[in-house]
Amino acid sequence: VKWIKGTVAELNPDNNYVLTSSNEKVSYDFLVLVPGCQMDFNLVQGITRETLGEGNVHCIYDYNGATVCRDALRKLPDLKEGKLIFTDTYTKLKCGGAPKKICLMTEDYLSDRNRREHFDIQYFANHNELMTPKVYGDRLNEIFSDRKIGVKYSHRLASVDTSARKAVFDVLPKPSSLPVPADASYEQVTVDYDFLHFVPPMSAPDFVKNSSLADNSKPGGWVKVDKETMVHAQYKNIISFGDVAGLPTSKTGAAIRLQAPIAAANLVQLMEQKEPSGKYNGYSACPIVTEYGKVLMCEFGYDEKLMPTIPWIDPGIERGMWWTLKVHGLKPMYYHGMLKGLM
Repeated sequence: VKWIKGTVAELNPDNNYVLTSSNEKVSYDFLVLVPGCQMDFNLVQGITRETLGEGNVHCIYDYNGATVCRDALRKLPDLKEGKLIFTDTYTKLKCGGAPKKICLMTEDYLSDRNRREHFDIQYFANHNELMTPKVYGDRLNEIFSDRKIGVKYSHRLASVDTSARKAVFDVLPKPSSLPVPADASYEQVTVDYDFLHFVPPMSAPDFVKNSSLADNSKPGGWVKVDKETMVHAQYKNIISFGDVAGLPTSKTGAAIRLQAPIAAANLVQLMEQKEPSGKYNGYSACPIVTEYGKVLMCEFGYDEKLMPTIPWIDPGIERGMWWTLKVHGLKPMYYHGMLKGLM
């Protein structure tokens, strides 16, 4: 194995090579394309990845941003009162449950310190549901309602004024995964906040979007692959999976845990000039922390098919055992199981 310490700048699948940022040409017979996705902070006006934290605007998808966000959350109980705003985004994103997790954990943190009644908490959603499949969305609706977290549907964060602590949202005529058209005249609402957590739009890395590997018929520039074999639709010597792949399922660690061994087996078959026989069923999982000590384990596959690991228990109930798995089990599973190819 030769480790090339660099980044990819260009893909040339017609001639079977990649070009690095240092202008090094690397040829291949087969390509495994798993670069993840990029966060497009530039699509929200008034804040950048480098300025996270200014005006109490935060994002846990960035490591430094998560650290600053944690420190800000710890200070909330010291405030006399406050308005806390949480958003999701309109694109496909990695760990789609994270925006809801940080919202619910913040609410629980304040409740545990007897400070909840002093804070107005609102969640702004781009779509018209909190989650699919429906069983999980329905339970989240109940939780948000019971805990008096307001939900605004079809609202998309457009810009932030960090100095004035105001967030501007586009009110969509209907939920959409497309960017707001340049000539659109949507209604906008301005919301004051004391704390704001937002999620930037996400997409495939630019070098993927700018290549012939991207599926240009859909937003995001994700790699166009067969949803079962993960082989590229046009270039049969390329396999792509993980966040960058245009698979119709959620982009999670649980998903790639199932995808990786199937992709590896299919790659070997391609190298042996055989038809790839491994098939991925779309399994993904999102353990949504609803409070400290409980997790709603959302497991599903393609076409929103429920795929619970333990099929005889109600999947629409948050449980302590899933909290235990998340807190104590996932880390050793990753380091000692997934990375060693054991699971």
